[in-house]
Amino acid sequence: MSTLYRDYRPQKFSDVLGQNHIKITLQNEITAGRPAGAYLFCGPRAVGKTTVARVLAKAVNCENRAASDSEPCNDCLTCKSIIAGKHLEIIEIDAASNTGVDNVRDNIIAFSRLSPTSAKYKVFIIDEVHMLSISAFNALLKIVEEPPAYVIFILCTTEIQKVPATIVSRCERFDFRRVSVSDVVKKLSFIAQEEKISVDDGILEAVARRSGGHLRDAESLLGQIFSLGDKNITAEQAELVMPHFSSQEAVTFIDHLNRKDAAKAVALVNSLADSGVNIKLFVQETISLLRKLMLGKLSPALENNLGLDWGEELEKKLAPISASLSLEKIIYFTKKFLEVAADNRSSLIPQLPLEIAIGEICFNSNSQSTGPIVSELPPVTKKDFSAKPVQSTPALKNNENDQINSQIKNTINISEVLVKWPELMIKIKKQNHSLSFVLQNCEPREINNGCLNLVFKYKFHQDRINDQNIRPIVIQVMSEVFGPGISFTSSLDEKIAIESVSDSTEEDAQDSDQNKKTDSQAEPASSGLMSDLLKTFGGEVIN
Repeated sequence: MSTLYRDYRPQKFSDVLGQNHIKITLQNEITAGRPAGAYLFCGPRAVGKTTVARVLAKAVNCENRAASDSEPCNDCLTCKSIIAGKHLEIIEIDAASNTGVDNVRDNIIAFSRLSPTSAKYKVFIIDEVHMLSISAFNALLKIVEEPPAYVIFILCTTEIQKVPATIVSRCERFDFRRVSVSDVVKKLSFIAQEEKISVDDGILEAVARRSGGHLRDAESLLGQIFSLGDKNITAEQAELVMPHFSSQEAVTFIDHLNRKDAAKAVALVNSLADSGVNIKLFVQETISLLRKLMLGKLSPALENNLGLDWGEELEKKLAPISASLSLEKIIYFTKKFLEVAADNRSSLIPQLPLEIAIGEICFNSNSQSTGPIVSELPPVTKKDFSAKPVQSTPALKNNENDQINSQIKNTINISEVLVKWPELMIKIKKQNHSLSFVLQNCEPREINNGCLNLVFKYKFHQDRINDQNIRPIVIQVMSEVFGPGISFTSSLDEKIAIESVSDSTEEDAQDSDQNKKTDSQAEPASSGLMSDLLKTFGGEVIN
């Protein structure tokens, strides 16, 4: 049965998409008349390794090729027989089906000793060479290292790491790359013209992106679309064959996130879900776009080397978004969506994990941070806030939140701070237990112009509170409790007395009736012998 990828397989170097770094080297060797004895073609599947091997076999054996030319004529008897797969001197071997040492001895070593009779070179094309056994590789070593002058070996593999280093060192290695979207679209457009079928460019770009840089996959998918039987393929018809191509929506989605427009982002996601789009595929598409933006920020050359061109239409839309997004924000977005892609718990509402991620991204004031939006926090303890001598140390440089807060005057005094301190500890506890423990071991000493001085006994507690990821959380909670325009500095005082007091719960701080009930239950248990035991061993009654 005829298929597109067979009917339109390249027959010359100029027909091969991309891989210019490989084609130039091979063509120079051919025109110089010095082809190598062994080549190793490695890279992803369906990017042209076997095709280039066949073109190379034709070029070195072409009867009509001029000495200054590197392209086969495709008209001579040798070229036609190679194209038909019938030439006796061009031996293609599937290593996946011939893994043993006996096959290497009988089909390769023995046959290579016979001089060619109908061609200049005897060419062995061994596909999926990594499937050979160790003994087969060992048998192949000598003949690959010193082949007869009339023999050329072309080894093709998708898993270069499985090929022994002894084999790799004896070959000229060429690494094939994935084909760019623009090159795939050109090839698909050419096929559509030859088949006299009208296909929208948006469909061709969607097919190219869906193939992931694998040309054979793109041609196979295009063949399925052609099988719909219509001479004018519409987007609605194409969606019958392949899932909804949501790259345009993914670009719009990233733009909404960049603008922190949560309403439009959530509306877009739900619109896609209502129209039957697979949300997981949409998330994967978004991650792929973010990966392209990230690698483009790291090095523009990476986009070409890794085949990350997404087509002219999408590239125009991505350009302004890429310019306005920082690398830190792109990484933050990517990590969030990787978490969504790994979340399989919300099957009843497939879009819910994505909606949560949208909320976290759009309402996180520090969205460029790659750490968690909020950490979790510990119990509140009562402290003696009496004034004591202080050994001051320089505070860390304020972040952007400090600079904004400094523009707002806060007139709260230290007495009001002490009164509201338990409320601050309760709010901190809701966010980060470990941070609550740090604040439990400090005392607010004084406040000047809205800047509260926190005194610590231990330096590691001071360093923790000044951490660049922790400081914004503390300032945010302080603003909620003490009012806007509040900030803080930190000092050390090794003589500070830290009391060990049992933790109080949120209910104890918020419900006085519950406190009275707890106290009334504890009184009888603390009387008599029990009271003496508690005093002796320093214990307490836990209800």
